[in-house]
Amino acid sequence: MSTNLTLTLDSQVVEQAQAYAQATGRSLDELVETMLRTSTSPAATTPTLSPAVQALFGSLKVPDNFDYKESLTEALLERYSK
Repeated sequence: MSTNLTLTLDSQVVEQAQAYAQATGRSLDELVETMLRTSTSPAATTPTLSPAVQALFGSLKVPDNFDYKESLTEALLERYSK
């Protein structure tokens, strides 16, 4: 079942998307539908990590109550407040 949708987009973005759709032999509707379907699929919400990053899992032990945002804030303040 198809549903009409009205979008407001920057004209330059629309022109580029139309050119891309035409170059790939697809319609703009198909391009937008594919993009939305891909970005909202469950696989899209789980990022794929490279093997190098996966190998790092478990290599650093931190306390259960570790707050990385607080630690990052402190490090940035220390670095840039000089």
